[in-house]
Amino acid sequence: SQDSSTASTMRKSSFFPFILVPLVYGFVSHSSEYISPAINLHAISEENKVASTDELLDFMSSSTGGEEWADMFGFGEEEGGFYTLFEGIRKKITFGLKGKPFLLKNDEIKAINCKPFQGFFTFEDLEKAVNDDFLDAGRGTTDNRKGWKMATVSNPRGQSFEEARLTFDDVQVALEKGTVIFNSAGAHIPKLAGASLACSDATALPNALNMYVTAPQQRTSAPPHTDKQDVVVVQMSGKKHWRVYSPPNPAMKSSADMFARGKGDDNLPLYALESQFGCELLLDAMLEEGDILFIPAAFPHTTSTATDGSEKTSIHLTFGMDTHIWDLDYLSARRWALKRCQVSDSKLKQLGEMDNKYVGALNELPYDVLCNALEELPMGFLDDDAGREEVMHVSETLKQVSMAIDESIATKVDDSVWIETAERLQQHGKELLDIHRDMYLAAVDEGRTREAELAMTAHIQKDNTRSKTLTPEQMQRLSVFRVKRFFDKIEEISKALVEWGYSGKPAESVKDDGGPTLPENWAFTLPLKVGDTVDADLGGAFFPATVTRVAGNTYDVLFFDGDKDFGLERDMLKLLTPPTMEEEEDTSHMTPKELKRWKKQQAKKKK
Repeated sequence: SQDSSTASTMRKSSFFPFILVPLVYGFVSHSSEYISPAINLHAISEENKVASTDELLDFMSSSTGGEEWADMFGFGEEEGGFYTLFEGIRKKITFGLKGKPFLLKNDEIKAINCKPFQGFFTFEDLEKAVNDDFLDAGRGTTDNRKGWKMATVSNPRGQSFEEARLTFDDVQVALEKGTVIFNSAGAHIPKLAGASLACSDATALPNALNMYVTAPQQRTSAPPHTDKQDVVVVQMSGKKHWRVYSPPNPAMKSSADMFARGKGDDNLPLYALESQFGCELLLDAMLEEGDILFIPAAFPHTTSTATDGSEKTSIHLTFGMDTHIWDLDYLSARRWALKRCQVSDSKLKQLGEMDNKYVGALNELPYDVLCNALEELPMGFLDDDAGREEVMHVSETLKQVSMAIDESIATKVDDSVWIETAERLQQHGKELLDIHRDMYLAAVDEGRTREAELAMTAHIQKDNTRSKTLTPEQMQRLSVFRVKRFFDKIEEISKALVEWGYSGKPAESVKDDGGPTLPENWAFTLPLKVGDTVDADLGGAFFPATVTRVAGNTYDVLFFDGDKDFGLERDMLKLLTPPTMEEEEDTSHMTPKELKRWKKQQAKKKK
């Protein structure tokens, strides 16, 4: 299923497509007390393990939205069907930890007279996509006892552009060893761009479409793992067996990211899911062509193509709703609000910009508080006509969620900051959505241009299945260049959000009571003492640290991961929590005895 490290990987690799960086998390025991693995997420009973699809099917059978949307863009019934599906999911299905998986069979879709998805993208379509472009792919490991890791698929044969291209032979060789994964396929492959656009337009959420190709009779095509996205899986070709489980108790391993369990060096072995981690099997199903599966974020799942004699290669599309990826949840909103008014998060302690906010003390919160913190910002928040009313609703909920996490921290934040944060995240989300839409529209246009070029040269084309020699103009239009331009824009607005977060005023100066004010650049100028929490500037990037030694105007620090640095200048350290500024008392009228008594009182206060 969906690769949950997509966004962070893009940031670290200057948004170059398809580069995969495994996530690595260590195990730290925070308590000697026994922690039960059971969450009782839904007080699960047999009838309550999966979501009912009755309302979804009723909506799909009566909606005309997909047809109208497809006509507007010149798409066919298939893309219109995707729009109708995602429109129904938006209105009828709950996302996240409060959601449930569901399964829609192809026959159920046919029964309501909706266009089935069977055959929308075939093995032949994949071959053509590889031969027409400069694509790349990863290959997943198949050991169901260990975390999911990726290997490269392409096998460059030389230094030239043509020799460096991924070939369909490379794909077929990789299929013998594991599942081949095309990340962000909706942006790179024109035939899939319309479906990606349908998902973005219907849900008003940025999304990424990944494609997974698995040879038949693979005992494990993906080992147990979780994802950061709520995902919709559509089986295009062949069959695949899926098992979906309830989430493990995050407090059992608070150092692990509950949205990336079973990835990299974090193991989530199949044999231990139920016995050790307390997960309950919610859905056990064979997906056939045209079937649809929904899996909420953080729900473990594993797949296999060891089916009843099927010899057809499995292809499925995974549409991931990128809410957690792009900070569109209440935990992220709280984090930005605290940064904005320079309040240190002493409760959850994820202080640095590069810290993974989904690990640590967060996972030790009461489960209902955790669920509310990780809830996505509401559907419709990024709609074109969403404005003040939606902002106020989100800001009020954000304040309530923050108060439940830690009231003493939340009360330092002025109501205006909660509102300002909701406004800024709405702006950020709309900008992201627009970039994703433009990226998919560009891929659609490229597909139509290629079709026109093919029609003009059809009389001289002898073999349409082999890699084609490209003209310089066609090379400039390849997805490796086209998509990067949009990823660069995403990087720009992500940097703008960071700058906004760090450009706010301290909480104490937000509530101006007429008392003393802090100097404008207090975070980089006020004296530091041992024990102060700071962000240390190392080559332009800030990392959380604690001051361990003060020597004149230089400082030694201890970083969150145990590393140390020495002799840092004051302007390299950003103080996160402003000191309390006290009024200077006029002592000119005091007698020497009164002044002595007053100084003793002040000394006691400082102790």
